Amino acid sequence: MRYKIYEHRYTFQGNFAYAANCIEHALDMMGHEKVEENADLHIYNHTCRDLEPDMPENSVIFKPTAPTSKHFQIDTLGYANSSSITFNRPGFDSRKIDNTEWNYINDLIKERANKWDDSIMLKWKEAKNIKDDHVLIIGQKPDDETVNGFGFGDHWKKLCMIINKLEDENLVIKLHPSEDRKLQMEAKTIEKWKEKGHQVITGYQSIHSVLPKTRVAIVENTTAGIECMMHDVPIISYGYPDYHWITKDLRILTELKGYINDMSWFNQRISRKFLIWYIFDYLCYDIPSTQNRLGEILNANI
Repeated sequence: MRYKIYEHRYTFQGNFAYAANCIEHALDMMGHEKVEENADLHIYNHTCRDLEPDMPENSVIFKPTAPTSKHFQIDTLGYANSSSITFNRPGFDSRKIDNTEWNYINDLIKERANKWDDSIMLKWKEAKNIKDDHVLIIGQKPDDETVNGFGFGDHWKKLCMIINKLEDENLVIKLHPSEDRKLQMEAKTIEKWKEKGHQVITGYQSIHSVLPKTRVAIVENTTAGIECMMHDVPIISYGYPDYHWITKDLRILTELKGYINDMSWFNQRISRKFLIWYIFDYLCYDIPSTQNRLGEILNANI
């Protein structure tokens, strides 16, 4: 089979280059040939079929993701909340967890792993004086595709509505570390949050130093949900992330306080099963895991 890799949305640097190299080497080892024309398999990055009307039927899409800079997703439909596992429940229910796998998760926590951990430009700090037993609200970049294109509606307005709804709760608000423009535009709003006693975290502070004191996290579609699962933190999601199978699905704001006060909906065992399946069985992180994932897709006759 002949394949072509398109440097379509992002140039192949850093974790994109690592993923592309793994895919190329895996396909070569499987006996396939890289070409520039007349390909049988087309490989794109950081997009979804809905955005690419000219994408051939026999295509796959890859995208780096959490928990480390070496992990990436390969899917036939898209990435994150546009991927096929968002809409078709994956087979994680029967997944067994052994101590070696969970020890690996604990090692990632100790190492403060994240999807940018290969960057020499980003200096992650430990968050200090985090409030005990808090409700963690995690913000994303409002123009991020996963909340503005895949998900829809104004992410910042939804975030503010949730914070206002929970104004009497013990809140920690972790905003996206690179969202400087939004922080400047909304400085007065953020200052009001602080005046009400909410703790606001900005900049590159490790979420691993926050989650040990988190009672429950509220997210839209962020990959930080993976770190929440690593710490056994219950998740309420008001978007539709690909891991929504183990979150409490918030559709109506009037139900939010009830979900926080009674968390009997949370099942730690199921949450761990999904996390282990996602990291070890679904995501790719080296050439053998990439071969396995591509084999699954190709055998399914994409």
